[in-house]
Amino acid sequence: MNPVERLLQEEVTHFVDRLASSIPPDGVASHALTAAARIRLDDAEAQLAQARASLVEGYGCWRRALEDVENLWALAAWRSTAAEEASEHPAPLAA
Repeated sequence: MNPVERLLQEEVTHFVDRLASSIPPDGVASHALTAAARIRLDDAEAQLAQARASLVEGYGCWRRALEDVENLWALAAWRSTAAEEASEHPAPLAA
């Protein structure tokens, strides 16, 4: 589990704790939700799932971009070192 997934899991855990503390001990009867409220709840849950997926995907893109930048800086450093070594040890001249 990556750091974003851990954070999201922690957020869901806190959400469930808050939700549990606001619901009566005997629960909520299924008929307590109107059809309109059920539709709104289903939509909100779908949006939540989509937002989570977007965050996890975005974090994957972030990690790949970080790796790309790191690799490019490492390549630049390697080329710089190679160029310095080449200038310190000039190639022998051909006869």
